[in-house]
Amino acid sequence: MTTDTDIDVAVVGAVALDEIHSQAGDIDQLLGGSAVYASLAASILARVAPISVIGDDFDPALLQPLTDQGVSLDGIERAEGPNFRWGCRYSADGDVRETLYTRAGVYDTHPIRVSDPIRRARFVLLTAGNPDQNHRAMEQMIDPELVAIDTIEREVAERRDEFRAQLHHADLVSINTLEAAHLIQWPGDESDPALPMAAWDEISDLGPKIFILKKASLGVEIFERERRTVISAVPNVAATDPTGAGDTFISSLLSALARGCDLIQSAVWGCAAASFAIEAFGIQGILRATRDAVAERTSLITVNDVPSSTLIPPSR
Repeated sequence: MTTDTDIDVAVVGAVALDEIHSQAGDIDQLLGGSAVYASLAASILARVAPISVIGDDFDPALLQPLTDQGVSLDGIERAEGPNFRWGCRYSADGDVRETLYTRAGVYDTHPIRVSDPIRRARFVLLTAGNPDQNHRAMEQMIDPELVAIDTIEREVAERRDEFRAQLHHADLVSINTLEAAHLIQWPGDESDPALPMAAWDEISDLGPKIFILKKASLGVEIFERERRTVISAVPNVAATDPTGAGDTFISSLLSALARGCDLIQSAVWGCAAASFAIEAFGIQGILRATRDAVAERTSLITVNDVPSSTLIPPSR
């Protein structure tokens, strides 16, 4: 039995100050971080709490949009030292991102602590960031129904072994094509159509039961047992700032699962929510995503199963 204080989704990740350069313009000192995007997106359907650490140079007033959306801030701790800061530049179409710098600050140096009732959250999302912090958080969680991992290219490329170790404790992993290539040390081109199945074969051996391949403006592919499903993105969406789209997608998916949707329905909801995240700088897009508005965009998304005869089942 759940109560009004129960947490559906706990999000482990950074609360950041971002610097973004895209074809739509340049902006600095913008509220961001995977915990912020993911929490705002999940709050459309579910009760959510980020688990994070902010620095003493971070203005807590910046978190007011989360409070306004009903997000619990009980899991955010303040520590002495600089806040997480991140900068990036996007290609003209928004599909390719170059990370300019990552300064993790207190998020890497101050151990995460998880308090009740967040420890009893039904779903846990481990976002892009320090694998050690993710591990600390998971040691404090109490029997979650599902653990999902989302990541960023830097963590897979630079801390591949630690990331692979995390997968042993995950039910679902959501990564993009470049990250999949790093993960399995793919010898060929990233556009090789054999890469997704090769990645799924290896990922399934590491533990996750579900693999989601994020393909930016092309949508996502979902691998579960012998089923492979292709889900499109919402068409004709102008990408002002793609930052946070992946966090928005996976947390929205988890929130839909928490509300009783099946995996494919939840992924469609996630794609629809992500389309709002990219339409404006920072969190402004996802703040405009009401439940009715996201539901309306789900009708624009196509879902196709890849014939089972074309698949090679996972080896285990």
